[in-house]
Amino acid sequence: MKTHGPPTDPDEFQLVDMKQLRQWAQFVLHSLRRRKWVALAAWVLMVGGTLALLAILPRTYQVEAQLLTQRNTVMPSLGNPGRTVPTDANNPTRAAAETVLGHDNLLALMKQTDLLNHWDRSRTPVLRLKDWLVKSVTNPSEEDRVNSMVDFLQTRFNVTTTESTITIGIEWPDAQMAYTLVDNALQNFLEQRHSAEVSSIAETIAILESHASELREQIDTAVEDLKQSQGSSGRGTPAATPPSPRRDPAQEALKTRAAEVKVLLEAKRRAIKELDDFRRRRLGELQAELAQKRAVYADAHPAVAQVLQSIAALQESSPQMQALRTEEQDLQREYEKLSQRRSEAAGTERSVEVASRRRPDPLEPDVQGEYSRTRLRFAMEKYDTLLDRLNSARIELDTARAAFKYRYSIVRPPQLPKRALKPKVPVVLGGAVLGATVLALIAAVLADLRSGRILETWQVERTLGLEVLGQLPRP
Repeated sequence: MKTHGPPTDPDEFQLVDMKQLRQWAQFVLHSLRRRKWVALAAWVLMVGGTLALLAILPRTYQVEAQLLTQRNTVMPSLGNPGRTVPTDANNPTRAAAETVLGHDNLLALMKQTDLLNHWDRSRTPVLRLKDWLVKSVTNPSEEDRVNSMVDFLQTRFNVTTTESTITIGIEWPDAQMAYTLVDNALQNFLEQRHSAEVSSIAETIAILESHASELREQIDTAVEDLKQSQGSSGRGTPAATPPSPRRDPAQEALKTRAAEVKVLLEAKRRAIKELDDFRRRRLGELQAELAQKRAVYADAHPAVAQVLQSIAALQESSPQMQALRTEEQDLQREYEKLSQRRSEAAGTERSVEVASRRRPDPLEPDVQGEYSRTRLRFAMEKYDTLLDRLNSARIELDTARAAFKYRYSIVRPPQLPKRALKPKVPVVLGGAVLGATVLALIAAVLADLRSGRILETWQVERTLGLEVLGQLPRP
């Protein structure tokens, strides 16, 4: 008679049947031996498929360049002690991402590198087939292609800033183009900052010089009027002093506009000169670096090739320079048209002046002399103030030009990547080998299970409920 009580077999307390696990582990190993060709085929298929996928999968390369920036408050304060600038305005990392990733900047970068044509040439066969299918279905226009590339560039570029560094990086399918894009983006950023911090001061100086020249003409005119009034007063013939000629308002507006355009034209020319001087200094630095590289490496070395490529890119016209030259040409054409219109109206203006001189003088010589003295005094006060501002601006320009190389220094130039960032070949191959091994084991086990044959002794015991007393080896 069987009694119910606490179990005496310790195996009854186990949550996992270890004996059954051992039996299945033996079954898997024996299946691998029995189905070695099935397992080998699954393993080769998995690894071979991974290698084929790596061969056609597009690569992604990463290139980064880093600028070290610093605020420079000592040189401006020494050069111009009365200058007060907000703290944010002296922040060299301000709006760095917006400068690099701006729509116009990316368009200019695409033109510099001929990106659209290079993109079509560097695509892998699989991606070319995909592009052909998309093009045959959607038939995008040239404008759509340009906008799509600009959007793609914005997603691929990465601009990060800290308190003292600016990092410009990109992830791109072609290593050489990735280096070219970052190198040109870095150079364009430096030129834009130079234009904002140095060339703008040069334009301001041109404007101040133009206004100073106009005030000098007003002073000379006032002096002449004062001499004439004093001479007339001494002769006692007040009516002999001719009044100021009455001028046409349209002609005065034309003259004023011509003077403004001339001021802007001189300002643009000064800005172009400043930017050209900056490019020459930068080119000199690269040539010195090239001489150092060539002293160590041969011309075929990648380090020398990179510096040569940077020099070649710097010798070409930059987007900032092209924009300034375009504005200069537009202002030059406008100034020539205004000068021509003024020349055509010169005869009319002279006739008006002669007619006005025939009118009697409404002012007495002493009143006119007092007026001339007052106008001369005001003009000289404005001229002195303008000269002070002009001198301060010139000091500021020299200070900004000298301080720029300290505000932005390249601490990590772009380097041509030696290996792809994605896909990571060692990681993918390791995962493929591991997955192929697991797949080979599964294929061998499934092949044995699908055969429906009893292959292990424990299968007999579990199926029939009988203990196996012996086992004969296969003949």
